[in-house]
Amino acid sequence: MEVIKMLPATCFVVFVTVLNLHITAANVAAPRDMPIQFPDQPPPQALALVAADDDDVPASCHNLTYCTVKPKNYPEERFNKMFKDYKPVHQPKLVEDLTNKFGEEGENCAVELSNEPLYKVREKRDQPWRTVIQAPGHDYLQRVRLEKCSNEGAPCFESFCMGGGDFTPVCQQKYYTWEVLVAKGDNESEKIEAKLPGACSCYATKVEFKNRFGADKPNSTAQKKPKKP
Repeated sequence: MEVIKMLPATCFVVFVTVLNLHITAANVAAPRDMPIQFPDQPPPQALALVAADDDDVPASCHNLTYCTVKPKNYPEERFNKMFKDYKPVHQPKLVEDLTNKFGEEGENCAVELSNEPLYKVREKRDQPWRTVIQAPGHDYLQRVRLEKCSNEGAPCFESFCMGGGDFTPVCQQKYYTWEVLVAKGDNESEKIEAKLPGACSCYATKVEFKNRFGADKPNSTAQKKPKKP
């Protein structure tokens, strides 16, 4: 609190605004009888299945939950035949009801934008890939606007002198849930949900006392950054 009093009025207003917008971490008490679990570390058998599943996906997509690169064995001809006498209407749908689906204006976070067809998606990185239906022969393409951080962890809101206090603002990747039409078996389809990068936003990250003098990099003990799917 003493640090905040030392900051100029302009910095204090922006600081409070950033915290209100982006600090979403909550402390949830777990029952005592529940075993400790590490969701970021899937079991070995799951990793083995994912590794085998990655063989059909371009290498550039192996560590992602989506792929905009067409695989060599992509069944485009089969999908064109499926939609030969059908006018599909389903398009990728954003599940979350958000007032601002992309980065806040003025956050100074560099981003890479793309709007390419999706060929593969999966709910999480330790889940099997699903083939997204694309039938360009019948004008059916499923595209999603993707917004990725060019330099995740880079400082933001620099013009508002946010540094020097208990928190420092850095760019973090945000993911949104989309509903996509994928293949099911040989001649069926179904809708599934997949998390895709949708914004690069400024988050307040906790800075330890010694880090205020430039000794170390800021950590995120108080502010949890958006978890990668």
